Parts: sequence; C-alpha cells; structure tokens
Amino acid sequence: MSPKLRVAAMIVALAGTVIAVYWANSLTDVQEGGAGAVVAPVARSARPPQANQGIAPAKLDTVVAQATSPATKEAPGALDLRKLQRPRSAGPTGEIFGPRDFRPEPPLPKRAIAQPGSAAQEAAPPPPPSAPPLPFAYMGKLDESGATIVFLAMGDRNLVVKPGDVIDNMYRLDQVSDNAVMLTHLPTGMQQSLPIGVQ
Repeated sequence: MSPKLRVAAMIVALAGTVIAVYWANSLTDVQEGGAGAVVAPVARSARPPQANQGIAPAKLDTVVAQATSPATKEAPGALDLRKLQRPRSAGPTGEIFGPRDFRPEPPLPKRAIAQPGSAAQEAAPPPPPSAPPLPFAYMGKLDESGATIVFLAMGDRNLVVKPGDVIDNMYRLDQVSDNAVMLTHLPTGMQQSLPIGVQ
C-alpha cells in the first residue's frame, strides 16, 4: 500500500469514529430527555401538623411515622443515594508507615501431660553419664628400652600409641599391663579397660 493510500485510509477511519461518537451521544441525550431522569425533590414542611388542626394525637403519630419512613415510594427514575454509600471497613489502627516488627512470634511453651507416676520420675536424679564402648581392637605391643608401645586398630586406621598419648581428643592411654590396656574417656572422665588378646 502506497503512503498516499495509507493516509487516506486513516483519514476515513478517523472521520467514521467521530461520526459514531456524535451519533451515540445524541442517542443518550434523547433517552434521558424522554425518561425525565432528574426528579426535583419534594420539599417537606419544617413543622409537623399540630394537634389543634383537627388531627387526633394517635393519628398524628401515624402520619409522622409514614412521612419519615424509608419504605415510602420514590418517584420513578429517582436515584437512591443510599446504595452508593460504602460501609467503612475496619482499617489498620495506628501509624501506617510506622516501624514494624516482622519477626515471628515465639512459640508457646508446650504443657507436659500429667501421667500417673510422672512425679516420681521427675524427682529421680538423671542417670550418671556413661562412656561409649571402646572403638579399639588390640593388635599387639612392643617393649623397647623400658617403654611400652601399643598397636591398636580403630576402624580402618592403625594407631601406634604409648602411655600418656591422647587419641582424637577423646581417649587417653593411661597404662598397659599384661592383661589389659587402660584408657580414659576424656569427655566423661571414665576409665575403661581393653583386654589384651581380644580382637
């Protein structure tokens, strides 16, 4: 499409849009004029009819209640402005842009369920700590110039230690006798013996 044809098509489309908008606007004006959309409010007298005008007091209350009742018929086409009012929502209280604490609340402490005999269990002292079983296997020993060297196996590791040596900051070799090797479990301070000849 040539530039001249493109400009002509755009002008025709613009003119059609303007004509459609003018036509739709004229239809709206005609409908509003025929329906009488705006109804003038009826003015009420400031003073209610009094009892000395020939109306009994009981009837007077009925007349005032009917005049002020919201269920009275409204003129056709009048707008009910009460439908446009929105109820106020309960918004946040306090300062909107104030400091906030986004940390989660601490969990509530759990209550212990009382069971029969639980008081006696709570009163009993906890059992004393015990050392785990020795992870060593005795492989042999060597007496050399008054010093005894012990060969131990710990998993896939072979250890060569003598009295006073500390193994992995967990065990200390204290003494070697003909029947056993004495070790101390350092976290608990308990002494354990590894019999010689037991694999």
